[in-house]
Amino acid sequence: MSAHLWLVFILASLPIHGAPGPNNLLALRHGMTCGLGPAALAMLARLPGYALIFLAAGLGLGAVIIAFPEAFRVLTIAGALYIVWLGLRAVRAHESAGAAAQDGTGGRSAARAEFLTAIANPKAILFATAFYAQFIDPAMPGYAAHYATMAAVSLSLESCLGGLYCVAGALARTHFRGDIILWLTRGSGAVLCLMGAGLLVEMVMSG
Repeated sequence: MSAHLWLVFILASLPIHGAPGPNNLLALRHGMTCGLGPAALAMLARLPGYALIFLAAGLGLGAVIIAFPEAFRVLTIAGALYIVWLGLRAVRAHESAGAAAQDGTGGRSAARAEFLTAIANPKAILFATAFYAQFIDPAMPGYAAHYATMAAVSLSLESCLGGLYCVAGALARTHFRGDIILWLTRGSGAVLCLMGAGLLVEMVMSG
């Protein structure tokens, strides 16, 4: 791709990776409950999940999902239920001190939540297929190398912008104490619940 097209691709990707979706809300919450270092390490666990999604999209699995809508429906419902479950655990946090342990957001649990939240969203395969198609044609010479480069850029943007959410959470942890952090944690959990519920409602309405 030309330098101009790369610039357009990066600028168009920024709001996608920077939007307050489930993974970025997790990074924010982990920053508040675990601190910057553990939250940043956990955030990196989402990258293998997204790498698998980009690989699947590149191999044309988005078209397979479209061809088998019931399988896509089951995957979406499972992902939505997992997001709701994560949100409920945050909403049920009882104390600001030690909330990470009660909330399942400490250490390996935080990394597992990041990975599963990324990989449990089958819509990302369809989105990656549609978005990348605006910039690359499978019939073009060197398609595989171009696609791999675009995926690498996307993962780099994801890590950088996800890191900003970790920083924001860590700053909140530093400047706010006690009940404020508790309610911010519960609030992020409530938003996760709403996101998952929205996916479920969408599946019911489309059925």
